[in-house]
Amino acid sequence: MRASKENIKTNFLFFFIVLGITLFVGIMFVYSSLFAMQNIKEINPEQKFKTYIIGLIIGFIGAIFAFLFGNLFIKNSLIMLAFYIFLNMFLGIVLFAPPIAGVTRWMNFGPFQFQPSELAKLILPAFLAFYYSKLKNKKNILTNVLIPLILCLLSIFLIFLEPDLSTTLLILVISLITMFLGIEDKSVLIFFIVFMLVLGITIFIFQDKFLQSYQISRLTKEDPFQSQRARDAITGGGLAGKGPFAGEEKYYVPESYSDFIIAVIGEEWGKIGIAIVVTLFLFLCHELVYMAYLTKDSATFIFCGATASWIFIQVMINTLVGLGIPWMPVTGVTLPLMSYGNSSMIVTLTAIGWALGLIYNNSDIRKIGEENDEQ
Repeated sequence: MRASKENIKTNFLFFFIVLGITLFVGIMFVYSSLFAMQNIKEINPEQKFKTYIIGLIIGFIGAIFAFLFGNLFIKNSLIMLAFYIFLNMFLGIVLFAPPIAGVTRWMNFGPFQFQPSELAKLILPAFLAFYYSKLKNKKNILTNVLIPLILCLLSIFLIFLEPDLSTTLLILVISLITMFLGIEDKSVLIFFIVFMLVLGITIFIFQDKFLQSYQISRLTKEDPFQSQRARDAITGGGLAGKGPFAGEEKYYVPESYSDFIIAVIGEEWGKIGIAIVVTLFLFLCHELVYMAYLTKDSATFIFCGATASWIFIQVMINTLVGLGIPWMPVTGVTLPLMSYGNSSMIVTLTAIGWALGLIYNNSDIRKIGEENDEQ
């Protein structure tokens, strides 16, 4: 038993080291891309970088808070229900906020803009983890599938109304993955498959009724300007890159500090650098799921599995879009922990803190210190 405790403690330490490296690398790329962007967009790179650092600090505070109290939250029915209600109220309120670039996705808090839909990536998996950990009838399709699906679709529909198609689809996928992790009777996955097929076919047939013209354009053809600029930067970086803060193509990549930061990584660190970045995220996600599995706690495993899936899905989408893969439409999906975006950074760090808190409180890590003190 002692060996297993030391093993998970080692995994915990390894996770923190990889997370620290990932955040440090992200700070470098955001700093470089912000100063590159000032040539094609009127921004104050120094002010934006300060805002980014403040967002990072707030994210750490959220992570610490979630680490300390997340286990208490996810086991309390009233708190989790309050979180779910708060999420949907927030998603509803933002629809009446002043539009920015024709959409209502952000709310202003002083110098900050916060995107409420990011909270859905945190709260819906947590709520579903709580729901399935408390569920007694594990084979009833109503309680296992229909009720949680309806609860998720309410939030998803509000995000769709902003409109934000990429986040809508991402939250839908995250919700289904969380449900998959929570459902013990996997035969009900047939319902998922049928549901996804019917939904996809319906949207495709009636796309002019469900989607905006620019959304249809993104789904049916690539954006040649953004994608081509990103590909040029990555191609120019070659295999090993031009070095930190070096390169010229990144100066012409739109939104290089957020949606297309992979182009900055590719030009400065080359294709090897892109592979290293993806590997860092792979380590993070693997360790999160593995440690959660060792706890043998259902809520911990469901939440950590959903969080790891969400992070890695975003990494792959952002990377493939940046590489200009023909069948990948241009989306507004950021690279977690590395792209500029206070909402994404705060929510991602809070989710990681919550996940680590659940692992800590539902494993034997804490007992190691207590045993050492007694000795």
